[in-house]
Amino acid sequence: MMEQALSDALWQLDDRELAALLARRESALRQAHAEMLAAVGEAERRGLAKNLGYRDSVAMLRTELRVSAREAHARLADALATQARRSPEGEELPAPLVATARLLNTGGLGREHLREITRIFARCPDTVSGQERADAEQTLLDLAAQASPEAVRAAGHRLIAYWDSERQPVEEPELAAPTREFRYRYRRNGQLEFTGNLDPETGATLEGLFGPLAKPRPKDDDGHPDPRTMAQRQGDALAEIIDSAARAEDLTVQGGERAVLTATITLAELEDRTRQSSTELPGYSTPEQLRRLACEAQVIPAIFGTDGEVLYLGRSSRHASKAQRRALALRDKGCAFPGCDRGPKWCVPHHIVWWDHGGNTDIDSMVLVCAHHHRLIHHTDWEVRVNSADRLPEFVPPAWLDPARRPRRNTAHLIGKHPRAA
Repeated sequence: MMEQALSDALWQLDDRELAALLARRESALRQAHAEMLAAVGEAERRGLAKNLGYRDSVAMLRTELRVSAREAHARLADALATQARRSPEGEELPAPLVATARLLNTGGLGREHLREITRIFARCPDTVSGQERADAEQTLLDLAAQASPEAVRAAGHRLIAYWDSERQPVEEPELAAPTREFRYRYRRNGQLEFTGNLDPETGATLEGLFGPLAKPRPKDDDGHPDPRTMAQRQGDALAEIIDSAARAEDLTVQGGERAVLTATITLAELEDRTRQSSTELPGYSTPEQLRRLACEAQVIPAIFGTDGEVLYLGRSSRHASKAQRRALALRDKGCAFPGCDRGPKWCVPHHIVWWDHGGNTDIDSMVLVCAHHHRLIHHTDWEVRVNSADRLPEFVPPAWLDPARRPRRNTAHLIGKHPRAA
């Protein structure tokens, strides 16, 4: 009755009371799911489906409980893994996952965690000893008690890779020439569909890239979390990796650039230090003329104003040159969109006025943005411009987000850094 009263007046609960109620409700859901699996297991043991005229337990669950085939298969798999069995001779056998069943029956294991663990042990080789299997099971249960189902899934993938490596030792020829395969085909709508496999070292490298690139984006201004699934986030991450590689001249450099040492000097310092020498050079009396002289001498200078902003670094045709990319990296320090912390390596120069609309490929006409925010600029009402006073990029939000449309700047790249070294 007390629980019912609380359900009827949730708005009266303070934060701590509501949090406690959520925990109790979750425990009740877990307990109810354990009871459901116990019933499914008993139905499978006594052959209830065939007794009632169904082909099998999955068909019975789909019809009687009105669940999908996927859910029916999952419930049956979870039940078989956590419920006692009978041998063909009628002998009672313990559940394959004894420790998991014990925790499940106490309401201490969620449905999603359980399914990840069940899928992992469905791929456990027969060569794994009983003790190794029990140790691995307990390790995953300990992780499930403090982490998300996604974390359990990732740990399970590493565990499966370990089992496979133990079952199939790598031979010396494999070490010299690891097997990597990539197969693809185009769908009618132009989408590229692919499958393949990578050797462990390459796979670990790719997984390391996915870590920072596939993480969920921060909540938006309305507090909504990133709506993308894990698969979608990893797909976007792979697109960024491919885009970055496409900009590289060879595979030994990152982001199309080798190590570059950039010396900086403010415009005031440049004027003071070159005033005498420039007046002694016939025909060269201004910093702009010296800039042209430096360009002819195969030296590309990055000239900064008193606040560190890039003033000029030349122009190209349609695509930004290496020198312009360096200047944009110095100026924007990565994606310039407010709040984004992606570094220059994962960004592309965006024409503020599109090239097809007459825009120029010039430093004051471009801004660095990551793939996500590049699409956002092209398909939403966000606008970007370079402030005429300090020549730094700023973004103007849509009117529905800010009726005053106050320009915003990205300060994420400055956090924890000295202003001059950021």
